[in-house]
Amino acid sequence: MVVKNRVYGSALIQFLLWVLRIGFFLFAHGVIIWLIYSIFIFITGGPTRHMDFPVMFSFADEGSLKTLNDGSAAKFYMRGATGAIMSDDVPRGFLAIYSFIALLIKVLFLLSLRLSIRILDSVRIGKFFIVENAIRLRYIGLLGIVFFILDRLGTVISASYFSDRLEFSGMVFTSFNLFSWVTLNSLFISLFLLVIAEAFRIGAQLKAENDLTI
Repeated sequence: MVVKNRVYGSALIQFLLWVLRIGFFLFAHGVIIWLIYSIFIFITGGPTRHMDFPVMFSFADEGSLKTLNDGSAAKFYMRGATGAIMSDDVPRGFLAIYSFIALLIKVLFLLSLRLSIRILDSVRIGKFFIVENAIRLRYIGLLGIVFFILDRLGTVISASYFSDRLEFSGMVFTSFNLFSWVTLNSLFISLFLLVIAEAFRIGAQLKAENDLTI
């Protein structure tokens, strides 16, 4: 007797596959265009206005916070913030290092998209609870951790370079602040995926062993 796999939510799965495939196609082409343009700028020494460089800063002066019922204002202070700047020109060495890190981040995102597409492909044909999908989930989690590390590294390198080179009235640029490391959501999600992937792998192996004993 042959038991056929039944796939629930197949319409949703097909929709998600189309979305991810279109997103992968568009993002991959965007990366290629960005890479070609970046190489052109690097070789010709043209303006780097197409790139955003993260910086860290604080306000040297106090601000006014109008929240009191009597209309009076309290004072507030901004000790740490993260933003992005665009510049007409940056040294080629810095541009090469930062662009390389940015390229690695984009490639990691593409790999994560590709693994997600492969998981949905297996679900579409009724093969969801398999070890291969657990391994793919593990890779996505690991890629997310590396993604976070590279993103923070790029921010610190950029902020450190610009910290003593930027001048703007009322602002103090720094090479590091704790605010840039507070948002650890992507890191926690990646760690959670690793836990889910390991549980998924163990469950898939037990299922495969049970299928062999039947």
